[in-house]
Amino acid sequence: MGDWRRYDSVAEDYDRLWGPRFETAAGHLLAFAPPAPGSRLLDLGAGTGAVASALGDRLEDLVVVACDLSRPMLTRARRRMPTLRTVLADATLLPFRGGSFDLVTGNCVLSHVRDFRQALAESLRVLSRPGRLALSSWGAASDPYAAAWEELLAATVGQGALARATEAVTPWGSRFSKVESLRTDLLEAGFSRVWTATVEMGVRCRVDAYLAERQLGAAGRFGREALGRDRWRSFLEQAADQLRHRFGNEVAYARPLVVGAAAVE
Repeated sequence: MGDWRRYDSVAEDYDRLWGPRFETAAGHLLAFAPPAPGSRLLDLGAGTGAVASALGDRLEDLVVVACDLSRPMLTRARRRMPTLRTVLADATLLPFRGGSFDLVTGNCVLSHVRDFRQALAESLRVLSRPGRLALSSWGAASDPYAAAWEELLAATVGQGALARATEAVTPWGSRFSKVESLRTDLLEAGFSRVWTATVEMGVRCRVDAYLAERQLGAAGRFGREALGRDRWRSFLEQAADQLRHRFGNEVAYARPLVVGAAAVE
Protein backbone atom coordinates (compact mmCIF):
# COMPACT_ATOMS: atom_id res chain seq x y z
CA MET A 1 0.00 0.00 0.00
CA GLY A 2 3.01 2.32 0.35
CA ASP A 3 3.20 5.08 2.94
CA TRP A 4 -0.27 5.05 4.54
CA ARG A 5 0.15 8.71 5.54
CA ARG A 6 0.06 9.80 1.89
CA TYR A 7 -2.91 9.85 -0.47
CA ASP A 8 -1.04 8.33 -3.42
CA SER A 9 -2.51 4.85 -3.10
CA VAL A 10 -6.12 6.01 -2.65
CA ALA A 11 -6.29 8.69 -5.37
CA GLU A 12 -8.86 6.86 -7.49
CA ASP A 13 -11.19 6.02 -4.59
CA TYR A 14 -10.67 9.50 -3.13
CA ASP A 15 -11.82 11.10 -6.38
CA ARG A 16 -14.79 8.78 -6.74
CA LEU A 17 -16.04 8.84 -3.15
CA TRP A 18 -14.91 12.19 -1.77
CA GLY A 19 -14.57 14.24 -4.96
CA PRO A 20 -18.20 15.47 -5.05
CA ARG A 21 -18.12 16.51 -1.38
CA PHE A 22 -14.84 18.39 -1.73
CA GLU A 23 -16.16 20.05 -4.87
CA THR A 24 -19.17 21.28 -2.87
CA ALA A 25 -16.80 22.58 -0.20
CA ALA A 26 -14.77 24.30 -2.91
CA GLY A 27 -17.94 25.96 -4.16
CA HIS A 28 -18.46 27.54 -0.74
CA LEU A 29 -14.83 28.65 -0.71
CA LEU A 30 -15.06 30.25 -4.15
CA ALA A 31 -18.31 32.00 -3.23
CA PHE A 32 -16.35 33.68 -0.45
CA ALA A 33 -13.64 34.88 -2.86
CA PRO A 34 -14.93 34.69 -6.45
CA PRO A 35 -12.13 35.07 -9.02
CA ALA A 36 -12.52 37.81 -11.61
CA PRO A 37 -12.27 36.82 -15.30
CA GLY A 38 -8.65 36.67 -16.37
CA SER A 39 -7.38 36.07 -12.82
CA ARG A 40 -4.40 33.88 -12.06
CA LEU A 41 -5.38 31.28 -9.44
CA LEU A 42 -3.08 28.95 -7.50
CA ASP A 43 -4.81 26.04 -5.75
CA LEU A 44 -2.71 24.58 -2.93
CA GLY A 45 -3.21 20.94 -1.96
CA ALA A 46 -5.34 20.63 -5.07
CA GLY A 47 -5.80 16.87 -4.77
CA THR A 48 -7.92 15.58 -7.64
CA GLY A 49 -8.97 19.09 -8.66
CA ALA A 50 -12.04 19.95 -6.58
CA VAL A 51 -11.51 23.72 -6.85
CA ALA A 52 -10.97 23.57 -10.60
CA SER A 53 -14.09 21.41 -10.96
CA ALA A 54 -16.14 23.81 -8.84
CA LEU A 55 -15.20 26.66 -11.19
CA GLY A 56 -17.18 25.01 -13.97
CA ASP A 57 -17.31 27.11 -17.13
CA ARG A 58 -15.34 29.88 -15.41
CA LEU A 59 -12.24 27.69 -15.66
CA GLU A 60 -11.86 28.71 -19.30
CA ASP A 61 -11.58 32.39 -18.35
CA LEU A 62 -8.87 31.89 -15.73
CA VAL A 63 -5.27 30.78 -15.45
CA VAL A 64 -5.47 27.98 -12.87
CA VAL A 65 -2.49 26.09 -11.47
CA ALA A 66 -3.16 23.04 -9.28
CA CYS A 67 -0.37 22.34 -6.79
CA ASP A 68 -0.04 19.17 -4.71
CA LEU A 69 2.55 16.80 -3.22
CA SER A 70 0.84 13.70 -4.64
CA ARG A 71 1.53 12.85 -8.27
CA PRO A 72 -1.30 10.27 -8.47
CA MET A 73 -3.80 12.86 -7.19
CA LEU A 74 -2.70 15.40 -9.81
CA THR A 75 -2.77 12.72 -12.50
CA ARG A 76 -6.37 11.99 -11.58
CA ALA A 77 -7.18 15.71 -11.80
CA ARG A 78 -5.65 15.99 -15.27
CA ARG A 79 -7.53 12.90 -16.42
CA ARG A 80 -10.80 14.73 -15.77
CA MET A 81 -9.54 18.17 -16.85
CA PRO A 82 -6.83 17.68 -19.49
CA THR A 83 -6.12 21.42 -19.84
CA LEU A 84 -5.52 21.92 -16.11
CA ARG A 85 -1.98 23.05 -15.29
CA THR A 86 -0.46 21.03 -12.46
CA VAL A 87 2.68 21.42 -10.38
CA LEU A 88 4.16 18.86 -7.99
CA ALA A 89 5.31 21.07 -5.12
CA ASP A 90 5.23 21.72 -1.38
CA ALA A 91 3.00 24.54 -0.11
CA THR A 92 5.84 25.66 2.16
CA LEU A 93 8.30 26.08 -0.74
CA LEU A 94 6.44 27.24 -3.83
CA PRO A 95 8.34 27.34 -7.15
CA PHE A 96 6.83 30.67 -8.24
CA ARG A 97 8.01 34.26 -8.32
CA GLY A 98 6.51 36.80 -5.97
CA GLY A 99 3.26 38.34 -7.16
CA SER A 100 2.49 35.53 -9.62
CA PHE A 101 -1.17 35.02 -8.63
CA ASP A 102 -4.26 37.11 -7.94
CA LEU A 103 -5.94 34.42 -5.81
CA VAL A 104 -4.55 31.52 -3.79
CA THR A 105 -6.93 28.83 -2.55
CA GLY A 106 -6.54 25.94 -0.12
CA ASN A 107 -9.56 23.68 0.16
CA CYS A 108 -9.39 21.62 3.38
CA VAL A 109 -5.59 21.50 3.21
CA LEU A 110 -4.02 23.83 5.79
CA SER A 111 -4.64 21.39 8.65
CA HIS A 112 -2.37 18.89 6.84
CA VAL A 113 0.61 21.24 6.59
CA ARG A 114 2.92 20.84 9.57
CA ASP A 115 4.57 24.25 9.07
CA PHE A 116 1.34 26.06 8.26
CA ARG A 117 2.85 29.47 9.09
CA GLN A 118 5.42 29.00 6.33
CA ALA A 119 2.64 27.96 3.95
CA LEU A 120 0.77 31.17 4.77
CA ALA A 121 3.98 33.18 4.27
CA GLU A 122 4.51 31.56 0.88
CA SER A 123 0.91 32.28 -0.09
CA LEU A 124 1.43 35.92 0.83
CA ARG A 125 4.67 36.05 -1.18
CA VAL A 126 3.22 34.70 -4.43
CA LEU A 127 0.13 36.94 -4.29
CA SER A 128 -0.11 40.09 -6.36
CA ARG A 129 -1.02 43.41 -4.76
CA PRO A 130 -3.94 43.52 -4.33
CA GLY A 131 -4.55 39.80 -3.91
CA ARG A 132 -6.64 37.35 -1.92
CA LEU A 133 -6.26 34.06 -0.10
CA ALA A 134 -9.27 31.77 0.43
CA LEU A 135 -9.15 28.75 2.74
CA SER A 136 -11.51 26.12 4.08
CA SER A 137 -11.21 23.48 6.80
CA TRP A 138 -13.50 20.86 8.28
CA GLY A 139 -15.06 21.76 11.59
CA ALA A 140 -15.12 19.30 14.47
CA ALA A 141 -17.22 16.18 13.88
CA SER A 142 -19.95 15.90 16.50
CA ASP A 143 -22.24 13.30 14.94
CA PRO A 144 -22.80 9.89 16.57
CA TYR A 145 -21.53 8.00 13.51
CA ALA A 146 -18.06 9.53 13.71
CA ALA A 147 -17.95 8.81 17.44
CA ALA A 148 -18.99 5.19 16.88
CA TRP A 149 -16.42 4.72 14.09
CA GLU A 150 -13.60 6.06 16.28
CA GLU A 151 -14.74 3.95 19.23
CA LEU A 152 -14.76 0.75 17.17
CA LEU A 153 -11.41 1.44 15.53
CA ALA A 154 -9.73 2.51 18.78
CA ALA A 155 -10.88 -0.70 20.45
CA THR A 156 -9.08 -2.63 17.71
CA VAL A 157 -5.83 -0.69 17.12
CA GLY A 158 -5.57 1.26 20.41
CA GLN A 159 -6.68 4.80 21.25
CA GLY A 160 -3.11 6.10 21.56
CA ALA A 161 -2.01 4.66 18.23
CA LEU A 162 -5.11 6.06 16.54
CA ALA A 163 -4.52 9.54 17.99
CA ARG A 164 -0.89 9.50 16.84
CA ALA A 165 -1.91 8.40 13.36
CA THR A 166 -4.45 11.20 13.02
CA GLU A 167 -1.92 13.77 14.29
CA ALA A 168 0.64 12.53 11.77
CA VAL A 169 -1.68 13.34 8.85
CA THR A 170 -3.63 16.35 10.15
CA PRO A 171 -1.49 17.94 12.88
CA TRP A 172 -3.65 21.08 12.90
CA GLY A 173 -7.09 19.53 12.43
CA SER A 174 -8.33 20.79 15.79
CA ARG A 175 -6.81 24.25 15.35
CA PHE A 176 -8.41 25.01 12.02
CA SER A 177 -11.75 23.54 12.97
CA LYS A 178 -12.30 26.85 14.77
CA VAL A 179 -13.12 30.11 13.01
CA GLU A 180 -11.26 32.12 15.63
CA SER A 181 -7.97 30.27 15.06
CA LEU A 182 -8.15 30.74 11.29
CA ARG A 183 -8.85 34.47 11.67
CA THR A 184 -5.98 34.95 14.14
CA ASP A 185 -3.44 33.08 12.02
CA LEU A 186 -4.35 34.97 8.86
CA LEU A 187 -3.98 38.32 10.57
CA GLU A 188 -0.68 37.30 12.17
CA ALA A 189 0.58 36.16 8.75
CA GLY A 190 0.28 39.73 7.49
CA PHE A 191 -3.07 39.85 5.71
CA SER A 192 -4.85 43.15 6.13
CA ARG A 193 -8.50 42.07 6.09
CA VAL A 194 -10.07 38.74 7.00
CA TRP A 195 -13.59 37.35 6.57
CA THR A 196 -14.72 34.04 8.09
CA ALA A 197 -17.88 31.97 8.23
CA THR A 198 -19.11 28.46 9.03
CA VAL A 199 -21.25 26.49 6.58
CA GLU A 200 -23.15 23.29 7.43
CA MET A 201 -22.68 20.51 4.88
CA GLY A 202 -25.18 17.67 4.96
CA VAL A 203 -24.28 14.02 4.32
CA ARG A 204 -26.71 11.18 3.66
CA CYS A 205 -25.66 7.69 2.58
CA ARG A 206 -25.92 3.99 3.41
CA VAL A 207 -23.65 2.37 6.00
CA ASP A 208 -21.56 0.56 3.37
CA ALA A 209 -20.86 3.84 1.59
CA TYR A 210 -20.03 5.54 4.89
CA LEU A 211 -17.47 2.87 5.75
CA ALA A 212 -15.97 3.06 2.26
CA GLU A 213 -15.39 6.77 2.86
CA ARG A 214 -13.98 6.21 6.36
CA GLN A 215 -11.31 3.94 4.88
CA LEU A 216 -9.87 6.91 2.98
CA GLY A 217 -9.26 9.07 6.06
CA ALA A 218 -6.09 9.02 8.15
CA ALA A 219 -7.61 6.69 10.75
CA GLY A 220 -8.88 4.28 8.12
CA ARG A 221 -5.60 4.16 6.19
CA PHE A 222 -3.70 3.57 9.42
CA GLY A 223 -6.12 0.87 10.52
CA ARG A 224 -5.73 -1.00 7.26
CA GLU A 225 -1.94 -0.76 7.50
CA ALA A 226 -1.87 -1.89 11.13
CA LEU A 227 -4.28 -4.82 10.77
CA GLY A 228 -3.41 -6.16 7.35
CA ARG A 229 -5.85 -7.00 4.56
CA ASP A 230 -7.67 -9.96 6.10
CA ARG A 231 -8.06 -8.55 9.63
CA TRP A 232 -9.09 -5.19 8.15
CA ARG A 233 -11.81 -6.84 6.08
CA SER A 234 -13.05 -8.64 9.17
CA PHE A 235 -13.04 -5.39 11.15
CA LEU A 236 -15.10 -3.62 8.48
CA GLU A 237 -17.69 -6.39 8.49
CA GLN A 238 -18.01 -6.14 12.26
CA ALA A 239 -18.14 -2.33 12.11
CA ALA A 240 -20.95 -2.49 9.53
CA ASP A 241 -22.94 -4.83 11.76
CA GLN A 242 -22.42 -2.56 14.77
CA LEU A 243 -23.41 0.61 12.94
CA ARG A 244 -26.54 -0.99 11.49
CA HIS A 245 -27.48 -2.32 14.91
CA ARG A 246 -27.12 1.14 16.48
CA PHE A 247 -28.43 3.41 13.72
CA GLY A 248 -30.08 1.40 10.98
CA ASN A 249 -28.81 1.18 7.41
CA GLU A 250 -28.74 4.92 6.63
CA VAL A 251 -26.31 7.57 7.83
CA ALA A 252 -27.42 11.22 7.89
CA TYR A 253 -25.54 14.06 9.56
CA ALA A 254 -24.16 17.58 9.09
CA ARG A 255 -20.48 18.54 9.20
CA PRO A 256 -19.41 22.18 9.60
CA LEU A 257 -17.05 23.72 7.06
CA VAL A 258 -14.96 26.67 8.22
CA VAL A 259 -14.33 29.13 5.40
CA GLY A 260 -12.08 32.17 5.44
CA ALA A 261 -10.82 34.77 2.99
CA ALA A 262 -8.07 37.34 3.48
CA ALA A 263 -6.83 40.28 1.45
CA VAL A 264 -3.42 41.80 0.90
CA GLU A 265 -3.27 45.34 -0.43
